[in-house]
Amino acid sequence: MIENSRILVIDDDPGIRNTYRDLLSPSPKTDMLAKGALLFEEPGERPKLIANKQYELTLAEKGEDGIMEVAKAVKQKNPFAVAFIDMKMPGIDGSETSQRIWAIDPDVKIVIVTAYSEFTPDDIVQVTGRDDIFYLRKPFNAEEIRQFARALTKKWNLEHERELLSRKMEDMNRNLKKKVEEQTNLLIQSEKMASMGVLAAGVAHEINNPISFIQGNLSSIKKYSTHVKDLLLKYKKIENYLKNGLSDDVPTLLDELKEFKKARKIDFIIEDIVDLADESLAGTNRISDVVKDLKSFSRFEEAEPKYVDLNNALDTTLNIIWNELKYKTKVVKDYGNLPEVKCYPQKISKVFMNILINAAQAIEEKGTIKIVTQNIKEGLRAEDEKVKITISDTGKGISKNHLVKIFDPFFTTKPVGEGTGLGLSITYEIIRAHGGEITFESEVGSGTNVTIILPLKAKI
Repeated sequence: MIENSRILVIDDDPGIRNTYRDLLSPSPKTDMLAKGALLFEEPGERPKLIANKQYELTLAEKGEDGIMEVAKAVKQKNPFAVAFIDMKMPGIDGSETSQRIWAIDPDVKIVIVTAYSEFTPDDIVQVTGRDDIFYLRKPFNAEEIRQFARALTKKWNLEHERELLSRKMEDMNRNLKKKVEEQTNLLIQSEKMASMGVLAAGVAHEINNPISFIQGNLSSIKKYSTHVKDLLLKYKKIENYLKNGLSDDVPTLLDELKEFKKARKIDFIIEDIVDLADESLAGTNRISDVVKDLKSFSRFEEAEPKYVDLNNALDTTLNIIWNELKYKTKVVKDYGNLPEVKCYPQKISKVFMNILINAAQAIEEKGTIKIVTQNIKEGLRAEDEKVKITISDTGKGISKNHLVKIFDPFFTTKPVGEGTGLGLSITYEIIRAHGGEITFESEVGSGTNVTIILPLKAKI
């Protein structure tokens, strides 16, 4: 940052204005003569015109002129750092001049210079409305002017450098925050994709199973149909013999038919083909249910909340993730009679999915997940009526050190590459956005209880 050394002097006395100029911005000739005098004159006669620093000086005779100079400097983006203002001047005095200058440029450092004792610093503060004004009495000492100029220009420059650094820090923080948000969004998307991966794997398995036995059943039915077709041809042959009056050959044909039925196990085929058809229909119904549940679970996020039966939402979620549960988990359901709850169904189903999958993953071999739903009332008001869902498991549990971090974004106890640590953080935010509560109780080796409480009419 380029250092600001601009100083404004407002004084109606031309001699005093020249003194400021000689002290703060001496001409090269004056400076040279002063240095020569230091070399050749007696020590007691050394001049007092040497300026330690050269300032860019602007001189004004009246308060109005100084105000115009400040306005022009601000417009040109070349402000003054310091202003020395005489108190008693024709027109407006130093107090009013200071007040109007600060209305244009509140950062300029002002020194009121006066020879009149009736004006106290408190009087000037009261007029200007600011207590950071400086006060100097005439006749002033030359070194006092230099010190004020040096200290206040330095103060102005330090403040602006700090402000510039602060803006840079704010920009850096904004950029950092933006990058963190971008990375967080990517991780959240990764979490969603991981969840969809679980859904896809589970749904594929749930659909493939009935498809596999339907295919097997159809293969058997095709084989059976060939035998049945041959049987019908033999019946047709007997029918033709009877039509043509060749009844003597019928007993032989009936014996052949009996042997054929025995060899091809026709009686078994007739019974089994009905069972195969019933089994295949059950399989197609299972596929239909899975697809319906998947559509219900995975539809786009609703623009508006809806009233939902949470028992049904739990069942739908269980059906979707059943492949994750069925091999090692027994699910016990104790559903209460629930009123419908105002919520975003897809988001609440996401909550159930996260908790149920975590519960299943906490069970290492065989275990139980219990789901209890209740309608509770915590007070007499209508808004005190709520729904409570408790999901407990007999898994390995969570340590106290980990339990306090359970909702922290990116925290996970899973190995690297197995989870983003955002599932429960997202779950917490969803429940909180619905005006609800979610708590975890767990001990290592004793399983985990998750309690969710949702208001019937969330303000969403």
